[in-house]
Amino acid sequence: MEFCHSCHNYWDEQLTTCPICGEDMDEQHKDEWVLLGTIDDKLSADFARESLESYDIPAVVISKSGFFGNIGLPLNPFYNPNAVASFEVSVPSGYIEEACQILDMTVGKNWHRKDN
Repeated sequence: MEFCHSCHNYWDEQLTTCPICGEDMDEQHKDEWVLLGTIDDKLSADFARESLESYDIPAVVISKSGFFGNIGLPLNPFYNPNAVASFEVSVPSGYIEEACQILDMTVGKNWHRKDN
């Protein structure tokens, strides 16, 4: 997944221009994304993504526990009802330390930094 630096949207890495704003996406705009760690619950995961984006740090949060849906839909793991939620947080490599500091401040004990 690639990130458009002009309109701040994510797009398929096979595209050469952003489908939203038309920005040419050449090699200098490509970021290497790094997995920072995991977050325990959906509410904290959503808050983490919003917090990072409020600091202009692009972030991707992916459910690794089978959680799905939006408000109003059940957010229970579909394959194991006793499982704990797990959401992975990734950011571009240039934002690792700043993003970790923000997650420490905002999400606290609900997030677990990946051991490098």
